[in-house]
Amino acid sequence: MKCFILAGGKSRRFGEDKLLYEFKGKKVIERVVETAKKVCDEVFIVAKNPKKFEFLDIPVIIDVSPIQASMVGLYTALSYTKEPALILSGDLPLITPEVLKRLTDEYEEPITLAKTPDKVHTLVGIYSPKVLKTIEEFLKRENYKLYELVNKVGFKAVEFEGKEAVSLLNLNTKEDLKILEGLEVN
Repeated sequence: MKCFILAGGKSRRFGEDKLLYEFKGKKVIERVVETAKKVCDEVFIVAKNPKKFEFLDIPVIIDVSPIQASMVGLYTALSYTKEPALILSGDLPLITPEVLKRLTDEYEEPITLAKTPDKVHTLVGIYSPKVLKTIEEFLKRENYKLYELVNKVGFKAVEFEGKEAVSLLNLNTKEDLKILEGLEVN
């Protein structure tokens, strides 16, 4: 299975590029890529600026639109595959191979997403390219809300609790960083 890591955001709330931030000895994006490589045959980055990810030595696909929205990254990723693909946000410094493997093992078309007690993770899941037409409709209407997309199409939720749920925490602010640095998932 291919994995596409979405890395086109601006990190406004973090105050600097969170994906390039050093977290426990490695850049956040580097940790996500290494974990994805343990589960997927091919790993790609989807981004607006490919140069900043050259150090990862994996293919970088340029977003199809300059619009800042995860929906654009998802559309770009699914346009590059004919098979279902693992889609991840680049800001998951604690993500584990076990969580990703469970998602791939339990995949059901058209979408399978990670779910924790408090939320559905639209950017930790497997999407079939069969949803491209629906994404196009959303983009034409300038509706970039992934929750609305997955609810319209329908999805299977794979529930995670405890340490597995902790591994799904993403990094948005410096306050998140303080919390994440104190957590262990392995």
